[in-house]
This record gives sequence, C-alpha cells and structure tokens, in this order.
Amino acid sequence: MAFDSNNQTTMAGSSVGVAGAETIPSFGYSFGRDLVGRILPPLCAMTSVIAIWWSLYLIYPRLLPSPMNTVNEAIRLLSDGTFFFHMYQSLRRVFVGSIVAMFFSVAVGIYMGTVLMGERFFQPLVVLGLTIPGLMWALIAVMLFGINEFSPYFAVTVTIFPMLVINIWAGVKSLDKELMDMSHVFHFSKWMKITQVILPQLVPNIFAATRYGLGLAWKVVVVVEMFGTSNGVGYQVMKSYQVFNMEGVIAWTLTFVIAMIVIEYGIIDLAERRLTAWRPKIDVWRR
Repeated sequence: MAFDSNNQTTMAGSSVGVAGAETIPSFGYSFGRDLVGRILPPLCAMTSVIAIWWSLYLIYPRLLPSPMNTVNEAIRLLSDGTFFFHMYQSLRRVFVGSIVAMFFSVAVGIYMGTVLMGERFFQPLVVLGLTIPGLMWALIAVMLFGINEFSPYFAVTVTIFPMLVINIWAGVKSLDKELMDMSHVFHFSKWMKITQVILPQLVPNIFAATRYGLGLAWKVVVVVEMFGTSNGVGYQVMKSYQVFNMEGVIAWTLTFVIAMIVIEYGIIDLAERRLTAWRPKIDVWRR
C-alpha cells in the first residue's frame, strides 16, 4: 500500500507539474502579448483621430485641409531643414525654462513640506501664481525684456513654477513616516535626509511634474515666439496664420506633437522606469 500511495503521489505530482507547465506562457508569447498591448491602444487612438479628421474634411472641405496635403507640407518642412532649425530653437527654450523652474520648485516644495513656516510663507504666493495665465506672463515678459532669449526663459519659468511646486509639495506631505522616523533614529543630517530619504520617494512626483511642466512650457514658448522672437515653432505658426495657410499651421503643430511624443516615450518614460525600478509595482484597479 505504501508503494502504491507513493507511486500515486509521484504520478499526481508529475501530472500537476505537467498541468502547471502547460499554463505557464513562453517568453516569446508573453513578450509579444506585452508588445501588442503597448502598441495597439496608442495606434488605435491615433487612427481614430485621423479617421475623424478625414471625415470632417470630406463633409466640410473648407473647414480643414486634406490630411494628405498636410502630411506633404510636413514632409517639405522636414526635407528642406526648416523644421529642425526652428524646432531646436523652441525645444531649447522649453528645456532651459523647465530645468530652471524644476530646480527651484524642488527646493521650495521640499521646504514647504518639511518646514511649517515655509508652507505658510510660500502657499499664498503659489496660489497667486496659479491664477495668472501663461498668456499674461508671455506678454509681460516680452514687454519687460523685449525680443531676446530671456523673454521665453522667464515666461516658462514663472508660468510652470507654481504647478511644479504643488506636485513636489504634495509628494513631500505624503512621504513614508516610518522612513522619516528611521532617519531621526540614525541621526541623519539634513542633507542625508534630503538625498537619501526624501528625494528617492519624490521621483514619481518629479516625473509627473516634468510631464505637466513640459506640456505647459511648450504652450507658453509658442505664445512668446508669436509675439517676441524671429524664429521657433510659434514664429512659423504665426507666419502661416498671417497668410491663412491652414496646412502650414497644422503641419507645424503635428510635427511638434510628434517631437514631444518621442521625448516622452524615448527619454522621460525610460528614465522613470529605470529610476523607479526599485519600487513595488501596485496595480490595484488596473486590469
């Protein structure tokens, strides 16, 4: 009986193992499924936008230009080098202003989240900054500094600074209390607390603020370039608008959107995954 029971147990275990092995997907299958899951939804979203655009063009030809004519205009901008020159000017202004704003917002956000008097001092200033539109800052910058590179830098910095501070401040207020208590127990210096306890936990908030800040910064830069520069995407959009070249306006808009998508998925998303790989992945409601 013992031999039979052992034999049956072994057979049962082997059958369970075989059954379990059949349910485990291969690496190629899981990789392909993950790749399709990442590419197919954005592709469907872009296809739906193009379909709506094409439908509106067929119904109201005078409302929007043809998608093919707009694509040809974008190809012309790429082929003659116009796109790269003006896109470089705009992206430089966006990144310089965003980096300056991010540097100060991280410092102010951490100060507001860790020092009560700092919160009471900066909170009304941040709320005041949130109420002023980016268009107002763009016009003020051009009127103050004229047509030079400092105008877009200033407009981008002061426009996105309050939004970035809000994100960092909220992140500091939601830090893990146990980790903070541990830093007190081990007598961490203030610099060690910031660099080894606070900043690592703020990485998701910093990336969220970066995405929001870049999106807002590009809008402000375009407005400043329309009024106060002689190059850049905004300047080219204004030129196309003055001659009522709808294809040129949409072509410049699409090319800048594509550039921002490349920056998002090619730089920001990859950097976020690498820097947050140590954090446990929590997908509570995602299916």
